[in-house]
Amino acid sequence: MEIRRAMLNDIEQLRQLNYEFWVYNARLQPEYYKEAKESGAYPKSVITNDDSDIIIATESDTVMGLIHVIKSKTPPYAPIVQHEYAEVVDLIVSAPYRRKGIGTKLMDAAKEWGKARNLDYIELFVLSDAKGEIAFYEDYGFDTVSHTMRFGLEGNQSAYE
Repeated sequence: MEIRRAMLNDIEQLRQLNYEFWVYNARLQPEYYKEAKESGAYPKSVITNDDSDIIIATESDTVMGLIHVIKSKTPPYAPIVQHEYAEVVDLIVSAPYRRKGIGTKLMDAAKEWGKARNLDYIELFVLSDAKGEIAFYEDYGFDTVSHTMRFGLEGNQSAYE
């Protein structure tokens, strides 16, 4: 297995992985996510951006998984301790390749990516319904530091009606 930065010639396989990811998210939370096909513009914009990368796990020219990581900053408000950090936007391992250590290798690569840029920590967002993924991140050493909460407004198109 090779772990490397994605290149423009990987876009078609990245599109397929992203589609698999959105199908999965749509099954977990259909009120917020839907199946969506990616045109290729999204991975291309990441690959060509100096402050973000898609790191992939490949074997025999097959992309088995990816992690999209981007350099982020805390808001510039006086009461907030300022940090620059690596934000994991997506971590996807294709279904046939799960439970083989690929997610851990991709997370290790993101950790090295952040260290190489002298960032303070890694942060990510995970759906509350993604129990297996939450367990993976906790096993890796992540701690929960906040929760995103929603409240549907009566009369508006909402999952809570």
